Amino acid sequence: MFSSTPERVWAVAMFAVSAFALWRGGRTERAVAVANIAAWIATIVVQNRHNWLDPQWGVFAVDVVFLLLLLWFVVRSSRLWILPAAAFQLLAVVTHAAILADGGVRAWAYMTALILWSYMVLITLAVGTYTYWRGTNAPPAR
Repeated sequence: MFSSTPERVWAVAMFAVSAFALWRGGRTERAVAVANIAAWIATIVVQNRHNWLDPQWGVFAVDVVFLLLLLWFVVRSSRLWILPAAAFQLLAVVTHAAILADGGVRAWAYMTALILWSYMVLITLAVGTYTYWRGTNAPPAR
């Protein structure tokens, strides 16, 4: 689970952003933070750590469920940050589809792309939380 430096860096970043969202975010930011943590735990449980050459069906399923949740917030929430978060998650799902369509996609490219899109979702959550927090603490206009 935390066997490599990138895994430890991801865990620290994900927990830091999620804690910030739970502390200073609104309802949407908090829900996405909880869903992000749940998706991370589910990914650890379902991933096949011994064979990255074949599709990661369990991780694919987790990513699709997380995408559906983000899309639900796109439709139900007035937050602007959620749209790019859903777009980045869609790219993660498309990355899974790429390895399904072409077995020649290398494991390194597969993992790197999934990591990249996960960080982008995390960054949008951080920006969204910060924007919400600043908006609720802004001084009234004169």
